[in-house]
Amino acid sequence: MHRSHSERMAWRTSTPTARWRVPIVLAVFACSTPVGAVLVDKLVAIVNGEILTLQGFEDHLALREMYQPGSDDLDRQQAFQRFVDQVLLRQEALRTRIVQVDDAEVSEQIHALDQARERGKALARVMQERGLSQRDVRAWIRDQLVVRAFIDRRVRLFVRIPDNQIVQYYEDHQQTIGKPLDEAVRAQIRRLLTERQVNLRLTELLEELRRRGNLDFPP
Repeated sequence: MHRSHSERMAWRTSTPTARWRVPIVLAVFACSTPVGAVLVDKLVAIVNGEILTLQGFEDHLALREMYQPGSDDLDRQQAFQRFVDQVLLRQEALRTRIVQVDDAEVSEQIHALDQARERGKALARVMQERGLSQRDVRAWIRDQLVVRAFIDRRVRLFVRIPDNQIVQYYEDHQQTIGKPLDEAVRAQIRRLLTERQVNLRLTELLEELRRRGNLDFPP
């Protein structure tokens, strides 16, 4: 079934959460199905009034595997938490307006995938199996780019690793590293410590967004 972008995005709304506490499933009418047939899509979360469905989560997992191969090392519960976290970050990025992603950036990502022949075929197969349109894929990619840019501007930009931390890390792991502390090793250690700090600050930011937000997870 091919769903239009408007149908797939119709549940992105700022409607107060209280209005949506009763339904547990959503009925989405499909033009390609027999008259009266419906596709039942389970409601899995409501994040600040934005409804997330099981189908949306499954679409996310399928597309993530296309654009981030090997990312399925998380179990399903962890993957779902990451899915919700990305929604929180995207919402905050749009609220603060500190990042912008233009159509050219989205097209560049799609072009890069198209250049990888086998991955391009795999994406076409996923789109057909899940009823995704090009517009759906572009919208998903845009969301990923928004979140990535937001993390860079809101978190990574403010992380600074002083030299004494690099030296301390080297001294603590010198035997494992097995190389002198040259510029290449310094750069590797700096990247490692930077990512640790980014992850720590990102975790703190997400905890704040959860406290401030209105999250509901129907049974």
